[in-house]
Amino acid sequence: MVQTVVDEVYGGLWAPAPLPIDEEDWFLAWVAIVDTRIVGMVLTSEAWIGDLWVLREYRGRGLGQRLLAQAEAEIAGRNLGTFRLRVIKSNTNAVSFYLRQGWRVEREFPNERLPVTMLEMAKSAH
Repeated sequence: MVQTVVDEVYGGLWAPAPLPIDEEDWFLAWVAIVDTRIVGMVLTSEAWIGDLWVLREYRGRGLGQRLLAQAEAEIAGRNLGTFRLRVIKSNTNAVSFYLRQGWRVEREFPNERLPVTMLEMAKSAH
């Protein structure tokens, strides 16, 4: 599922699909399931939302909002006052989504490995 969304959103931006994805412990992720199919997931670490993905055909149904709320609750449960994430600036759909959920852009910077510009976003837990 993650590979499908990564290729759809970023394929061709810096390399043709399939794009390499980082080795993550996906067993720690919260998932959205529709009719026994995983259609979305979110993964956190410390104060960070590391990944949030929803398959294209399931977007606009509130799944991303629910996954994001679950991630924020998980981070808040760690007694951390600020939630953080990184997103590729050209992914305007994701940036707009986070802005609508109360997140703000804190800084813009070049990605350490890829030829893309990143945004670091944050949201207060309070």
